[in-house]
Amino acid sequence: MLSRRSFLTTAGVTAAAVSPLLSGLTVTPATAAAPWLPISLQNNSGNATVYAYISGADSTGWPGFVASDGRFHRLPNPSANLTPAPDYSFQLGPSGSAPTTLTLLDYVIGGRVWFSVGKKIQFFVNPGSVPGLVQPGLTSSDPNWQTNWTFCEFTYNSANLYANISYVDMVALPVSMQSTGSAGNQSVSPLPTGALGSIASGLRAQHTADGAPWDQLVATDSSGGVLRVLSPTHSPTDFGSYWNSYLNSVWNYYQTHTLTIDTQSGYGEFSGTVVNNVLTFAGLNTNGVPFTKPSAADIFGCASGPLYNSGGDARGAVTARLGAALNRSTLLAGGGSSQPNGVSPSQYYQTATTNHYARLVHKYATIGYAFPYDDVGPTGAAPVDGHLQDAAPTSWAISLGAGSGGTQPPSGGVSAYSTIQAETFSAQSGTATETCSDSGAGSDVGWISAGDWLKYSAVDFGSTSAFQFVARLASGAAGGVSGAIEARLDSTTGTKIAEIDIASTGGWQSWRTVPANIVASATGVHDLYLVFVGSMSDFVNVNWFTFTK
Repeated sequence: MLSRRSFLTTAGVTAAAVSPLLSGLTVTPATAAAPWLPISLQNNSGNATVYAYISGADSTGWPGFVASDGRFHRLPNPSANLTPAPDYSFQLGPSGSAPTTLTLLDYVIGGRVWFSVGKKIQFFVNPGSVPGLVQPGLTSSDPNWQTNWTFCEFTYNSANLYANISYVDMVALPVSMQSTGSAGNQSVSPLPTGALGSIASGLRAQHTADGAPWDQLVATDSSGGVLRVLSPTHSPTDFGSYWNSYLNSVWNYYQTHTLTIDTQSGYGEFSGTVVNNVLTFAGLNTNGVPFTKPSAADIFGCASGPLYNSGGDARGAVTARLGAALNRSTLLAGGGSSQPNGVSPSQYYQTATTNHYARLVHKYATIGYAFPYDDVGPTGAAPVDGHLQDAAPTSWAISLGAGSGGTQPPSGGVSAYSTIQAETFSAQSGTATETCSDSGAGSDVGWISAGDWLKYSAVDFGSTSAFQFVARLASGAAGGVSGAIEARLDSTTGTKIAEIDIASTGGWQSWRTVPANIVASATGVHDLYLVFVGSMSDFVNVNWFTFTK
């Protein structure tokens, strides 16, 4: 089974190096895909300024971009390293406006559709026999580090359109896709509202719990807003001995027990035990790379050390399933001696030592690979990736957002004295929305803990100050867990105009209307921030709020 990984091209690595992998994901078409495809690019992010790009390679592996004429334009081969690439950006309309459309007139392999908010992405080119397109990297020294960007991947050739969303490298701004064609109408849903912040909060909490550098995976902008969450493969801090205790237990167990791995292919099953500290499978040629205890980097990346994957052979099939079992920490679970069919998805990530990035991605995202070989699973299990594939597509639509930024306030702002639904935020960090059982409610905002915030743009307090801040709240927090909601003007650290302290109300849908007096004058139009302080555990849900005079 071939993993639909995310292939991050770094400095000096060309698109040609990754295109054979993506282009291998094909089906036998009833009708060959035409050398043209209508494409639409839309901004549904809640942001006013969004740029899009379409990059990839032609059939020879030469990198370039698709321009507004629909043609693939090869990059020139520069004479010096890190030469800025030509600007092939599309500036999209404001959020919710009509999409930008074009007709793709050339096949593109190893492609990506990029989006950035507020400013353009900086692409560069390195010289070579085939020039190398240098794309945004995942280190703080990269010139795009403070740019809010994201992407989806695709290949479009005579066999098919294959496009996917992956979280193998990172979780960032949400992207959604739709296509029409011989395979019917297909769609891939975006990251749910608030999921990015929830994953970030979960990793910070995990760092507090076990001391491992999960918090270092959260990349923020200058004001503390979450830009992206990196996978452990790109961690700026080494995880060191994180897996050692778990690996010692696994290796000790399989000295006296047998581990059987079904390759789910023509290679059949292989059974093995630990002999002289090496996991040894009878009849398996390890190509000179024995299964010794892997490092943290080996486990997270599934591509190095003993988890080096030799590709389309028996060792590669065994490695993929062993790597998946380690990331999910299922080798000591009930049925774990039979991989991957002996354990169900409900058993994944249940130990203290596990890939908590993958655990949280799957907790908050409905689709998307969280590590290489996340496609491994029990035979017949539903796939977890987010992809669409059509042998003869007739349209492809890609959107940034699809509701990810919440419902925007009306043009000209919203009255502070109206009932403001919590889920109509214009930006947020750390929260998520859910169905609300309160009278007349559709959704509320929950999964709120210290450090989270909600932003409401252009709230109009009028010419005289408000008197009270009133909010509809619920809490199912444990005894002794409490927190506060601060109403602040213009930033998360701006003037605090009110504060509500809250503890358990008896349940996450047990709603109470709670007032608090205004402690500082609030007049005119401001961006309003609800900032949550106190408990690092979830402590409150918010349905709506308002101000009174």
